[in-house]
Amino acid sequence: MRELRMHESPEQVSRNPHLVRDARSKIDKTVAYMEAQYGRAISREQLAAVAGLNPEHYSRIFRKYVGTSPMDYLANLRVEKAKELLQHTKHSVVEIGQMVGYMDPYHFSRRFKQLTGRSPAHFIREASPRVMALDGWGHCQALGIEPAAADFARAGGYVSRFASSYIENIREATHPRIDVARLRSLQPDLIMTASRDLEQQLSGVAPVIGIDVLQDPIYGQLPAVARALDRMQEAEAWIAQYENQCAQWRCKLSGIIGGGRVAVLRVREQLLQIYGMINMGYPLYRSLQLAPPERILMQAACNEHYHSSVITVDELPFYEAEHLFVVLQPDRGAYERWRSIIGTRSWREFPAVRKGNVHRLDVANWLSNDPISIMSQMQEAAALLAQGGAHHNYPSWAQ
Repeated sequence: MRELRMHESPEQVSRNPHLVRDARSKIDKTVAYMEAQYGRAISREQLAAVAGLNPEHYSRIFRKYVGTSPMDYLANLRVEKAKELLQHTKHSVVEIGQMVGYMDPYHFSRRFKQLTGRSPAHFIREASPRVMALDGWGHCQALGIEPAAADFARAGGYVSRFASSYIENIREATHPRIDVARLRSLQPDLIMTASRDLEQQLSGVAPVIGIDVLQDPIYGQLPAVARALDRMQEAEAWIAQYENQCAQWRCKLSGIIGGGRVAVLRVREQLLQIYGMINMGYPLYRSLQLAPPERILMQAACNEHYHSSVITVDELPFYEAEHLFVVLQPDRGAYERWRSIIGTRSWREFPAVRKGNVHRLDVANWLSNDPISIMSQMQEAAALLAQGGAHHNYPSWAQ
C-alpha cells in the first residue's frame, strides 16, 4: 500500500478509495497505539511517526476520520480510563493520574474537570453514593462499597466486625419502628432493605434497592444489587473468588469426610430446628455441596424455599448424619434445654455424636444470609470438618 504524499489533501484522499483505505489503516494504527500506551508520554509527533505521516498532515487526516484532533482523542481516552479506575479501584487520585499518563496531578485534575464537568474527587463521591443499608450490608461489602449507615444488628457478626467509625449504626432509627425523619436527616442517595412493607414508605426518603429474600443470595441478590449500583464488574470478580474458594474446600473435604451426611441443629429454649438447604444450610449444602440427611433432601425437593423443620428430640433420628453442627442460643433457657437433650438416648445414639463429630457454631455469625457471611460461614464449617476428620474428641462444651 503506497504512502500518502505530502501534497494530497484530505479532500483528494476522500475521492480515492485506495487512499481512503490507506488513511483509515494509518489512523486505526495510531488509535491502537494510544489504547496500548495511554499511560506513557505521547506527543503528536510520535503518533505521526507511527502513522508514517507528516504531523500536520496526520492531524488533518485524523480529524477528518475521527472528528477530533489526535491529542484531544488521547485526552478523552485517558479520562475514560481514569473514570474506570476511580470507580473500581482504591488508588489515589494522584496515582490514577499517573497511571493514565498525567505526571502532574494539577494538570490531570484540570483536564478531567474540563472533559467531565467534575473534579476527580467529585466524580468519586458520585460513583460511591451514600448508601443506607437497613439490610444488605454484606452485599455492599462484596461490591467494595462502604455504606454511610447500617443496622448493625441485622448485619450479623461476620459483617459488622468490619465496621469502620465512618459507618453510622442506625439501629435506634429502625427498631422497633422506622424513624423516617431520622433516616431523611442522614441524606442517603440510596436505601437498601429486604422488607417489601418498607419499600413504599422509604421511597419518600430516597430511591430504594429492594432485596428479594427468595432469591439466591450469591447468584440472584448480589447481581441485582450490583446492577442497581453499577458494580457488575465487582460482583463478577467476587463471585469468581467465592467459587474458587468453594472448589478448593470441596476438593479438600472429599478426601476427609467422603459422602458423610451433615446436619445443622439450632437449639432454643422453646424449640429445636433442623435447617434445610437455605440460610444456615446454604454454606454447607450449596457452597460446599455436602450431603444433607435424606429427609432434608425430600423436603427441599417438595419446596425449593424450605427453611427448616421444628422437631422434638425424639425426632432427631429422622435426620441422621455423620457430622452435626449445633447452633446454641446464648441464653440460660437454651442451655438448660441443651443439657436435657444431651442426656437422651436419641442424642447419644445419633451417628455424629457416636463418632465425636459435633461442632458448635456462634449464632451471631450464622443468622445472616448475605454473600460475605456465606463465604465466612463456608470457610468456618469447612475448617472445622477438615480439622477433626472422622474421630476427633467429643467437645467438652457438649458434655
